[in-house]
Amino acid sequence: MDVDGIVRARRREQVRDALEFERDREAAIDDQLGDVLAELEGSRIDEAAFATMTPEDVAIVLVLLDPGHAEPAEEFDDADQPVTESANEIRRENEDERARLEDVLEESRARQRALEAYLSALDARPGG
Repeated sequence: MDVDGIVRARRREQVRDALEFERDREAAIDDQLGDVLAELEGSRIDEAAFATMTPEDVAIVLVLLDPGHAEPAEEFDDADQPVTESANEIRRENEDERARLEDVLEESRARQRALEAYLSALDARPGG
């Protein structure tokens, strides 16, 4: 019985599964980061594009991009008092989320590099 061969094959399978998970995780995090960036920088991009459009077209696009645009959503605290966040607070939260997601993304990429290195090491071993 080739114990080393069996163990290497099993490890390859485990590492490939982990690598696939990390790649899927990276894609999901990248998607979340895109949403946060759109929230942070969307108004700047919109402003430039809207400057070249008719007001009617701008109104249509605003509703399509943000269906709640015309109706501000209200949140309430424990005492049923309206809670409002300033634009600065929202921006700070989005910046914090951006930094967090970038850290998680780098962690995922580091894991992928390590898993790929392990696969290479397995394949380089004699009898691999």
